[in-house]
Amino acid sequence: MSITCRPITADEITPFFESRAFGFGHDFDPTEDGWMDRVRREAELDRTTAAFEDGTVVGTAGIWSFDLTVPGATVPTAGITWVTVRPTHRRRGVLTAMMRTQLDNIHARGEALAALWASEAPIYGRFGYGLAAEGVEMKIDRAHGSLRHVVPFSGRTRFVTRDEALAAWPGVYDRVRTTQPGMISRSQEWWSGRQLREPERPLPGSTKSFRVQYEEHGQALGYVRYRIRETYEAGSPASTLLIGELIAATDAAYSALWSYIFGVDLVQTITQEWGSVEEPLAHMLEDPRRLVRRTQDTLFVRVVDVAKALAARRYAASGQIIIEVDDAFCPWNSGRYLLRGGPDGARCSKTDAAAEVTLDVETLGALYLGGARFQAMARAGRVHGSPEALLRADAMFAWDPLPWIPEMF
Repeated sequence: MSITCRPITADEITPFFESRAFGFGHDFDPTEDGWMDRVRREAELDRTTAAFEDGTVVGTAGIWSFDLTVPGATVPTAGITWVTVRPTHRRRGVLTAMMRTQLDNIHARGEALAALWASEAPIYGRFGYGLAAEGVEMKIDRAHGSLRHVVPFSGRTRFVTRDEALAAWPGVYDRVRTTQPGMISRSQEWWSGRQLREPERPLPGSTKSFRVQYEEHGQALGYVRYRIRETYEAGSPASTLLIGELIAATDAAYSALWSYIFGVDLVQTITQEWGSVEEPLAHMLEDPRRLVRRTQDTLFVRVVDVAKALAARRYAASGQIIIEVDDAFCPWNSGRYLLRGGPDGARCSKTDAAAEVTLDVETLGALYLGGARFQAMARAGRVHGSPEALLRADAMFAWDPLPWIPEMF
């Protein structure tokens, strides 16, 4: 079998996405209303990677170009997506060939980071991606949604049209994004084509999205997008309210939006798929035990250029440390690095000095956003160094808030 990897052309869009559907086990209908126009408008075809065998697409991968918020800064990042291999071509090196091509191209482009959501968590560690952020699935019966602690709010909530949301919500989101590691930049096309898509993607058994905005003196400070899955049990309403996204730029907006959610009639159960591990709601409830939470992996980060990535972020405590990185898949990263950093900036370069901390690039990716600790990784056998060096590394790399990403890409 001879596999070649390259970007697709506009004429190859349909076979590319057909192969992706085989890989994910999805239905695929290229005649769906507006599908081809959306792909041509949204997809970065020059950043796709297709694996071909005898002219047939047998593997797919793509990239969304965005800025990723990291501690104290934002960094241009390759957002990896659409990664599949046809079931007929498993375990033949197709994925490895695509990952090789993709990471070489990202490095040549000068991007220091790549990031992805993993459909299967064990796959990407061998290519250097480390689990950098977690999310929380939340579920609570509305009957137990009594709020004991609420930050006072003086504004109002109101339903808004799609056009009103497109005008106001990006500003709210960006106000939060600039200080929240793990969040990604959204273009206007991203907003109109994904977040507030028209027509919406169907969700079996549920309504289209309701859009509610919180504002004070006419200024939008938060929003929630949700659907209702209508159900009746023994003649009584037992619907589920499914939160798609809730973003609040202030604590008052957060309290106002959750107060609104718990006030929606005919609802029995409230769910949110991608909450933060630091979700304040757990501390607001009269009976927090009733809030069912399940932590799960979300964002995996791959450091493509160690020196550039470590210099790009900020550090909670000023200091310096020498870190040795092993990167078998991208050998240009392997070596020892002298990192000097603090709240105001950082410098990082290769050095011949003795390492104080050693780790592999997957572990560095997991630590990069501040969501994991060097000392915990050392107890897991993934980091090596003296207790003093590990303590110093943790003091530098720790960040508030912990990383969170509210959407899959």
